[in-house]
Amino acid sequence: MEMIKNQWYLACLLDELKHQNPLPKKIVGEELVIFKTESGKIGVTEDRCCHRNVNLSLGRVEGEAIKCGYHGWEYNTQGACTCIPSLPTGEKVPRTVKIQAYPVEIKHQGVWIYIGDEALKSKATIPPMDELDEFPFVYNYHDCKADLKLAAESLFDAYHINHVHRKSIKSFMGNLGAEDVNFNLNVQHSWMTGEYTRHNEGSIFEKFYFGFDKEIKTKFGFWFPHTSKLDIYFSKRRMVIYEHFYQVDEDTIMMCQITAWEKILNEFPLFFFDKPFMLRKSNKIVEEDLVFLANNKRIKDETGHRDILIQSDAVTFEFSKLWNRNLKANTDEKLVEAEDND
Repeated sequence: MEMIKNQWYLACLLDELKHQNPLPKKIVGEELVIFKTESGKIGVTEDRCCHRNVNLSLGRVEGEAIKCGYHGWEYNTQGACTCIPSLPTGEKVPRTVKIQAYPVEIKHQGVWIYIGDEALKSKATIPPMDELDEFPFVYNYHDCKADLKLAAESLFDAYHINHVHRKSIKSFMGNLGAEDVNFNLNVQHSWMTGEYTRHNEGSIFEKFYFGFDKEIKTKFGFWFPHTSKLDIYFSKRRMVIYEHFYQVDEDTIMMCQITAWEKILNEFPLFFFDKPFMLRKSNKIVEEDLVFLANNKRIKDETGHRDILIQSDAVTFEFSKLWNRNLKANTDEKLVEAEDND
């Protein structure tokens, strides 16, 4: 699949960054290094020292620069080389000695970077993940050889929960039957949201803990090309799941799942209990999804298998239209860039 660029991507959560330890990542084919300086400034550059082209992530952070572990060349957050230890005394570092640095935004407890044409940056947006600024959350990363579009839809696919997650989620998020469901879709050019209710069929313990309401309100959203949301409103509590996904290379996608909660574990306020518990649960849920994402047999040629959609797949139908028109726009932008370069 062609890489989808000209977008803001979640490079990492702030919690992942430790001073002196550079963090390597690969996003839409770009090898990056993320680092936090002594003053707290965060930089994202290509993971390459332009001296001998080794990974900067093999080095360390000192003061306001990242220092290559091979010969000690130093770079600031703008990608400019600020020190070459082997230069004779009195000589200045040439201005041409620099590497690519990426635009950075700190938002929703994460480091977001823009990858693509600077002239198109104003068209790209960061999803509204406000819950991460308010609620405790855990996160996990998973790589998988899977179809990016299928991964993008997997979180808010309303009908798979009863089947794929019968051993982990079971019934506590509610179930759907054969009734006609109104998903109350709001579809815009590059994002969509919706809302529906699930039947509360939890055990007596689950109902006592989460609430006895007959219906569980469920909200969801998608922001092209990388973020999906599932928002569960129990009568007593609330759980919000985000999934952020992108191509690592042509064969592999990366999925970062973030699970936030309000009052889910308020009876157990000890941080050493609630976060490990939620992390184990989240990992289990994602692993169940990945089995099917990796197994998908969508074949793109004329003679291959295609999805057969039915009336209850209304969300999938609208999502597919949104995905295809934005993917086409992404391709058109690349063609314009190529023509400009020629």
